[in-house]
Amino acid sequence: MSFPVGLAVRDMQGEDRVVAATRNPTVWERYAWVAGILFVLALLADFAVAVGIPINQNDSAAKIATALDDHSTQLLVIAGLGVVYAAVFPIYLWKLYDLLRGDAERSRTLAVLVLVGGALFVALHAISDVGITGLVGAKLASYGAQHDHSISYALYLMTFAISSVGDVFGSVFLLAAGVLALRSGLLPRWLAYIAIIAAIFLFLQGFGLGGVIATFGLVLDLIGFVLLLFFVLVSSIIMLRRERRSGNPASPITSANHRR
Repeated sequence: MSFPVGLAVRDMQGEDRVVAATRNPTVWERYAWVAGILFVLALLADFAVAVGIPINQNDSAAKIATALDDHSTQLLVIAGLGVVYAAVFPIYLWKLYDLLRGDAERSRTLAVLVLVGGALFVALHAISDVGITGLVGAKLASYGAQHDHSISYALYLMTFAISSVGDVFGSVFLLAAGVLALRSGLLPRWLAYIAIIAAIFLFLQGFGLGGVIATFGLVLDLIGFVLLLFFVLVSSIIMLRRERRSGNPASPITSANHRR
């Protein structure tokens, strides 16, 4: 895939002429889509580790505090994986924004929602997984189990609450991305519809705070999050393969006259 670059030249009649020549992406730009794949892999590993901690939001404070202390190593692994996905997702987000923003005013506005929604989504998940989970695993799990169960209990539930808020912003990211994909045709229509459906699930889960208020919130959150991961993975693979096939195409030139 190539990108337009504006060039200013002067013709023989003395008029300024603006030309748009396509710029071939660098190797770094072409393979930046790999960041989306790494994001999905890091989150799947994150889930796999989290499943091994046998507690849920409805357990007692004592059970949660004891389990978090017993599995403090897993908590640190979750935090480490959070560092990875928090670092690579902005790269994917930048590529998706650059792909979908287009030239029309409405497209640029929606593209900003992709950027803002995606940034807030990953930031809040990173606060939950890196900041709070890492803090509990490193220091507070031991103290909470021995002295004050309410500390571990409150922070554990807070991770779900903050992630739920992040997923509400994720719904904005997915809805804007899905609408732009439908308009532009740069991604398959079925993938755009998956993004829109995922946005609905992630928005509705907020009313259950990801399971903290009501169980339906956790169910909707899991469905929406799986669809989000599917969208990120498939869009990354499609665009990576497309840019690899594009090679080094010729640079077409278009022009428009502008009076001095």
